[in-house]
Amino acid sequence: MRRHWIAGAIATGTAGLALTGAAFGSGASGTEHLIFMTTATSGDRFNVIATGVFTAGGTATLPSGKGTLRFPTGTIETTSKSSKPINTSNLKTCYGTLSQKGTYTIVGGTGAYKGISGSGKFTVSLREVIPIVNGKCHGLKPVAAQGIVTGSGPLTLG
Repeated sequence: MRRHWIAGAIATGTAGLALTGAAFGSGASGTEHLIFMTTATSGDRFNVIATGVFTAGGTATLPSGKGTLRFPTGTIETTSKSSKPINTSNLKTCYGTLSQKGTYTIVGGTGAYKGISGSGKFTVSLREVIPIVNGKCHGLKPVAAQGIVTGSGPLTLG
């Protein structure tokens, strides 16, 4: 099974677990919950929904070890550290999964998120199907993929 997309998505997911959205005012603090999702078969771009101190929806680019969350009222920058991924593959069905845990830290923000701070934990769950040709897994590009990253932690809006 191809690990390239899964590894990139995990790094992506782990890197981007930060908080984003429309802020409810300076000095607000509490627990923020994040859900990142993608069905792309390559790349490091996710949709993100944040709820808690603020509620917002946007996009996230989550390359390995860092992330940028973009919302209508500003951006949030993050860094992350991940545990070793757990991979499973079924070479008869060409189906693979990856799970991973990690931590993230918010390192900056713009617009409504200027002065934001926080950190938390995240979990990554990825699945993909590789084409079967002549009874064998063929190629590196999945025909279908799903990636979900969930995270939560305390945050303070500057």
